[in-house]
Formats: sequence, C-alpha cells, structure tokens
Amino acid sequence: MLILVIIMAGLPQMLAINEDGLLFITPENVILQTGALVHDVSKGTLGKYASGENIRNISDDIFPFAKQSFILLLSSLLVAIVVSVLFGLFLHRWRVITWIKKIFDFFSIIPDFILILFFLFTSVTLYKATGIRLITISPLSKDLSKIWFPVFVLSIGPMLYLVKLVDLKYKQVGGEDYVRTAVAKGLGGLHVQLHHMYKNIKPFFVADLKKAISISVANLFIVEYLLNVSGITRFIFGSYQFNVVVIGLCILLLITGLVYAIIRFLLYLFERGFIYE
Repeated sequence: MLILVIIMAGLPQMLAINEDGLLFITPENVILQTGALVHDVSKGTLGKYASGENIRNISDDIFPFAKQSFILLLSSLLVAIVVSVLFGLFLHRWRVITWIKKIFDFFSIIPDFILILFFLFTSVTLYKATGIRLITISPLSKDLSKIWFPVFVLSIGPMLYLVKLVDLKYKQVGGEDYVRTAVAKGLGGLHVQLHHMYKNIKPFFVADLKKAISISVANLFIVEYLLNVSGITRFIFGSYQFNVVVIGLCILLLITGLVYAIIRFLLYLFERGFIYE
C-alpha cells in the first residue's frame, strides 16, 4: 500500500506532456524525495513543507486537518448506518418509510457529486429566498452548520447504498423458514427483527461496509473542497509537494482504517447489548 501511495504521489513528477504526447520521465527525483522522507521519519519528524512564503513543520499542521476529516467521516458514516438500519429493518413496515425509501431509490441513480451540488444549490437558494442559513463556508466560523451540513451531505452516498442493501436483504431473509417459524410461534416483532432478521442481515451489511466507507472517502474530497472544510484533503491538494501528498494519503488511509474499526466495535456493542443480553 505504501508503494502504491508513493507511486500515486510521484506521478505528477514522472509524467509530462509535450507536442509528441504523454511522456514518462525517469523517477530518479521521486526516489530521492522518498529517501529524504524516510530519513525525516527515521529521525522522528515528518519534515517541512512550504505554505505560501513560509516554511512550516508538517507535524504542526497535519493533525488538526486529520482530526477534522476523521470527525466528518465517522459522523457521516454513523448517520448512514443508523438511518439504513432503522429504515431498512426496524421501521420497514411503516407506510411513510416505504415512500421515503422510494425517494431514496430515485436519488440512488444520480451520481453522488451531482447530489452534493444539488444540496449546495438548494441551500443557497433557500438562504436567498428566506434568509435561513444552512451552510457556512468560512473556515473560522463556529456556527453549528459548519459541522452538521458537511456531515449530512457526506452521509448521502453511503446512506443510499446501505438503505438499498438492507432493504434488499430484508426481503430475502424475510422469506426464510426460520423467520416464518418465529412469526408462527407468536414471537414479538422486535424480537424477530433483532434475533432473526438483524443477525442474518449483519454478515451482508458488514461485508459491504467497506464499500460504504470507500464511497464516503471518495466524496470527502468533493465535500471538503466545495464546503471549504479544513480537512486532510485540503492538505493533500494544496500546492503540490511530494512529501506532503505521501504523508497526507497515508494518514487518510489510517483514518479510514480507524473509522472502520470503530464502526465494527459499535456494531459489536449493539449486538452484545440488544441481542445477547
């Protein structure tokens, strides 16, 4: 994975375009910069980078950026998971939920970046018409919308995916003999949903959880750029610097792994608390 990150970060230096087309440049410079980066890390530092006319330590700036992206990614995925489990499983038979899921199905055919732009346009139009502000662009603002609106927008992609997944698996598992037997014995609806439906849907849910996280990470680049969030992607896509891009991508991978581990742990706690109580 580290080698792949280095190759991706070094591509701008290994490719060039001229009148003859695309040229591949020998990667000596990338190899030298990789050696310098390894040397800095071996000394317990992440090195330095240029920020405008200033030279700053990477370690002084990257962790606040990483914290912002971690909070945004984890919060949006938790929203997506809670909504998908509630709408797709526990509230499945409510008529209003059925109509909401049909709306979700319609939105699921639209690319995520178009949905993000749509909600941005809608929030701006609403503000112009009513004065109600749903979005705050200033990175220095302490307004609550600076947090909740990016979380909401970022949760849309994985939420649509997971709701559709849970709804599909609910229909498949709901026709199994063990579910029909439980219903025939007169067991309560919540008991059947927890001990029969959820336990048999969970393996499919966990298997596709990585896909949901990958959707969120891909959309994270768009959301942080459009909403002016001071996250790790801004650190990566500032003025191009090889060492900054490598460290930024590595930390983004660590954030992704940490978010996945936390979600699996929370699902474990839910299962131990409500199913194996």
